[in-house]
Amino acid sequence: MGNTSVMTTIPDLMTPVIQVVSISPDPAKGEVYIQQKASEEWYDRSGRKHPGTGAKYAITKNGLKKLADGAGIKMVRSEHVLPNTCQKCVAANQSLGKPVPCGTCQNKDIAFKVTISVPQLTGESITVEDTNEIVFSNLSFNSEKERAQFLKFMPQICEAKALNGAIRTALHLKGTYTLQELQKPFVVAYLVPNLENAEVKEAAIRSMFASTSNLYGTKAPTVEHIEAKAPNVPQIEMSENDQDVIDQYVNEPAQEDPRAIPQNMQPAPVQQQPQAQYQALSQQGQPSPSQAYHCSQCGHEIAEKVYNYSMQKFNRPLCYQCQDAIRRGNK
Repeated sequence: MGNTSVMTTIPDLMTPVIQVVSISPDPAKGEVYIQQKASEEWYDRSGRKHPGTGAKYAITKNGLKKLADGAGIKMVRSEHVLPNTCQKCVAANQSLGKPVPCGTCQNKDIAFKVTISVPQLTGESITVEDTNEIVFSNLSFNSEKERAQFLKFMPQICEAKALNGAIRTALHLKGTYTLQELQKPFVVAYLVPNLENAEVKEAAIRSMFASTSNLYGTKAPTVEHIEAKAPNVPQIEMSENDQDVIDQYVNEPAQEDPRAIPQNMQPAPVQQQPQAQYQALSQQGQPSPSQAYHCSQCGHEIAEKVYNYSMQKFNRPLCYQCQDAIRRGNK
């Protein structure tokens, strides 16, 4: 996957895997969202013409997961780390010889570090880390209900943002893409062991049975034996509404990666496809920059990210309360 690896020959022990991944440019599919709305051409006071610009699309969490699966990316670990505010508190109290008063302050900041494994064209894998921190005092909410809802899912939101950042870094993805760019598929390539080779196949079989032996011993495991080895981890069940709330905060504007996209991640040239339907969709119901965003149901003013999410999910602008009411079937 690296942009400095050059493969001239493929060793007999390895075989290439080439994945062609298509990301749908239709925001209704949930793989992209409109980060920058399309604008029409306009003239300034001096009469100078400014050309219109097309909509810019950013890849959502679902789209990034699709690319990561195609590239063979695996999550190695996810860990909760100390936010900057807590690190400063620890350092200050340690310098004074005082105990750290964790749990007694009002700080609600949170940080997660995610590590992923990325296969390379050389046959090896590298690890990529990304840390995301949410500074709660920098956030603003339209209501107390929205604030409580965000606090409820803040760890999941922070972890998902860290994972998204690691995937973007590993694949050198841009922050935004044009409609024409998204109509071309992404191509990823990496090497895996060639099981057609007798020596590789024999080594793979030995490794598989060695792993089983380490887990369960030399005796063939029974169903009860397997269940006894499985950890008893409580599962947190989330409704579709809860997942929509998390996605709404995770799918926010991404920072543009200044590095060039590796050659094996460049969109492959394909024939141009009809784009009238997506251009119409990208400009449907878009207010001018001077206008505010309002809920079409109750008329309350809403934030731009709420407007974009509602247009994607409900095809009309709705506030949080009206979105919940529609999900419950009250409107």
